[in-house]
Amino acid sequence: MAERYYFRLRGTNEVVEDTEGIMATSIETAVAEATQIISEMQMRSELPDSDECWRIEIHNADGDVLRSLQLY
Repeated sequence: MAERYYFRLRGTNEVVEDTEGIMATSIETAVAEATQIISEMQMRSELPDSDECWRIEIHNADGDVLRSLQLY
């Protein structure tokens, strides 16, 4: 069964929330989507400052962080 997963972009002093999320059948599918998002941001030179510890947190509707992926 599909579940909604959200991507939170978190830096040292900043958080950008995803309010839409994606429907995915598993956390692995959500991780693949997040990895694709990171790749697209790299190609468009849209990644935030590499001096900070930026990551994408994948969480469920309750806000529970299920995975965290470093951007660099």
